[in-house]
Amino acid sequence: MNHTIVKIKTRERDNKYRKLFSNQKLYELPEDLENTVEFIPDHNLDEECWFCVNRFSSQDYCIPLLKREFSSTSYELLEKSKFSDIEYLCYIEENVFFLQKVSPTNLVKKKKIILSETATFKQECQEIVIHKIPDAIYIQESDKLCFKNLSSICSIFKGIDMLYREATEEETCNFLDNDFIELDNFSAENVKKANRKRIAMATELMKHMKRKKKKIIMDSIKDYCPQLVSAEGRFRISSERDLKLLLYGIDQRFYTTPDGEEKRIANSIIRMA
Repeated sequence: MNHTIVKIKTRERDNKYRKLFSNQKLYELPEDLENTVEFIPDHNLDEECWFCVNRFSSQDYCIPLLKREFSSTSYELLEKSKFSDIEYLCYIEENVFFLQKVSPTNLVKKKKIILSETATFKQECQEIVIHKIPDAIYIQESDKLCFKNLSSICSIFKGIDMLYREATEEETCNFLDNDFIELDNFSAENVKKANRKRIAMATELMKHMKRKKKKIIMDSIKDYCPQLVSAEGRFRISSERDLKLLLYGIDQRFYTTPDGEEKRIANSIIRMA
């Protein structure tokens, strides 16, 4: 048996979910769902792969619907007057939760011609188009959330964007003030969104680095990017590209091909077990 639950906009604290219907199959479990990569902000996801967040129910941004045992009898039927208040839907089958956000533009009343066994005209019709692939899938047994695009689920899981947050102005300034950096007509004002996200990650990485490891990484960056090294042995940053190279180096993205003939930058990485 399957059920479809919707989250609605309401001022009520506890009664935010309603039952839409039961025994209507909306989704199939994707065949490639076994190909998961733990979420890494800069990773370029292959088409047949999914990002995942493990131990999801313990995260602050996990929604109440996924934290408790599901029972369809706990939910009232959605009233017609609340159709326009739907924020997202959740299809549940065998303890797997398929989630799809609902855009307000989808719920605007429009004239429709429905083409089924016969053509039917609807004067005022609201519709939710069910995507072939949901925005997120939560597997209760393994306590894992799978998704393709982080931005598409931020409105469902409030706060999940912390997985890929931007450094604040203060954090950006503090990073650029490091003694291994020399600024050349460059400041925090010049740092764009992508590098601010990389700074947030680099700051977290360096926070847990021992001095020996930090020296190894800094020496490696000097080896791969000698053009950044100033006469004083610091990294001269004069552009967004210079900063990106330094941040890639801190994330250990530089490598040499096994034949030793070519130095490369890994645009994205998957950590091997």
